[in-house]
Amino acid sequence: MKTDFDQVNEWLIQLFHDFMILEEQFLRDSAYADVTVKELQILTLIHTLGTCRVTDIAKNQKLALSTITITVNRLQDKGYIERKRSTADRRVTHIDLTAKGDQLCASHREFFRTITEHLFDSVYGTTENKLAGELAALHHSLENMK
Repeated sequence: MKTDFDQVNEWLIQLFHDFMILEEQFLRDSAYADVTVKELQILTLIHTLGTCRVTDIAKNQKLALSTITITVNRLQDKGYIERKRSTADRRVTHIDLTAKGDQLCASHREFFRTITEHLFDSVYGTTENKLAGELAALHHSLENMK
């Protein structure tokens, strides 16, 4: 017989897998089929951070600068981001989303809004506040593990 811990562990694994599949389907079925899930995560981070540097993204993702640079180069080639030299320090390059990148992030946000609406519809009138609190606690725990 499975313990509560084992069951929660299986649910978390399955949820992660489900979200990956949903994001892959979202990209495949959209006008953004040229973007990978990892590239989408980087675009979403840039959207959240606003104008940033490659080093900001690398620190946030806890990845090597060279890894992020390769992804940023691909996203620039695809037209989702643009690089701009700092006027204060020409050695510094800032990254911004293009209109195409903004549109993808808006579409992705709407996609997840639909998922959240389905989730809330399934728990309507019972545990919305508890669910929000538990998800916030889970997020906080995961952030502390980074």
